[in-house]
Amino acid sequence: MSLPPLLPIGDIQARLEQIFPPGLDMRQYLTREMAARTVYVFLYGGMIEGVGRLLRPSHIYFYTEEQAAKTGDEDREYWFKHATKPGWRPEGRRWYADTTREPIRDETIRYGLLDIGAVDKVPNVAVTSSSPIYYLKSDFAALFNPSLNGSALDAAIQQWQRRHLTPAARARMAMLAQGLAKRSDEVHVRCPDGTVARLSPGLSSLISKAVVEEFAQNFLPRPVLLWLSESGNKVRHQDVRVAQALGLRIDAATALPDIILANVGDSGEDTALIFIEVVASDGPMNEVRKTQLLEYVKASGFPTKQCYFGTAFEDRADSAFRKALPTLAWGTFAWFRSEPKHILMLFDRPFPIVSA
Repeated sequence: MSLPPLLPIGDIQARLEQIFPPGLDMRQYLTREMAARTVYVFLYGGMIEGVGRLLRPSHIYFYTEEQAAKTGDEDREYWFKHATKPGWRPEGRRWYADTTREPIRDETIRYGLLDIGAVDKVPNVAVTSSSPIYYLKSDFAALFNPSLNGSALDAAIQQWQRRHLTPAARARMAMLAQGLAKRSDEVHVRCPDGTVARLSPGLSSLISKAVVEEFAQNFLPRPVLLWLSESGNKVRHQDVRVAQALGLRIDAATALPDIILANVGDSGEDTALIFIEVVASDGPMNEVRKTQLLEYVKASGFPTKQCYFGTAFEDRADSAFRKALPTLAWGTFAWFRSEPKHILMLFDRPFPIVSA
């Protein structure tokens, strides 16, 4: 394939500063050097709309100064061919440490370039997936053609801004991001109260859907969904009224799990709270999370003995479960979307031996 010509990273950053004007709420993330390097890697590997090449955040934080200096087509093709292979790393001094993966993935790509319409991703894949899913939109990539200069560059940038930065364009993107407009690839969750929550595509959302629609129906006689969120602390459902009746303070600023269910019993003694973390890759109900949530419950005055804690996975054979198993907290349960009528319990009390 024909790879796009490359601008130096400093020139890319200068164009980003021209594309994203002062006053734009995300400007600091869209114009910093990290954003310029991100765009450079997209262009370097030819990960552009319509080409079929995709980027993942590790392509950026494993990238090196020495690789950036190799601008010939053969070097670029070699890098792209090998960059997705497990364990392969380009030679030289890395741009970033592993600790920058979240700023690159979240601040720069997910809530920056993706939200503004400069980047897109393949549908039905979670944003936390390790698979390459992102590509640079072709109209945005065209703004970094070195042959585009002067008044022609100004006109191209203004045209792009009219399509993506006008109040109407920003409002459309905001509504899509907040789930207020229907998307063909979103996951619809039927809540116990009859409402429908919309989640971003991906395995985590499918597991969350199964927890609300299947786990709750299989194990809770009278289920209520108090809280449903997804990665990025995006709240998709909350029942503040019922939560307040239970003494719980429900808001996004609190370190809450992915899902909080309640079972409304016949009396206060058999009413229960169920806290569930959803794991497609990481983030199970470990001892630290369980302790945090117990403190949260104690502050509400709700009896901790009527609280249950668990982690929802896709399957017992899935790598996410095998990875999380050693860290799951005692006294919690594991539930699997593939086996919705069964629960794996990690008992924290003596085995009930019955004498003859």
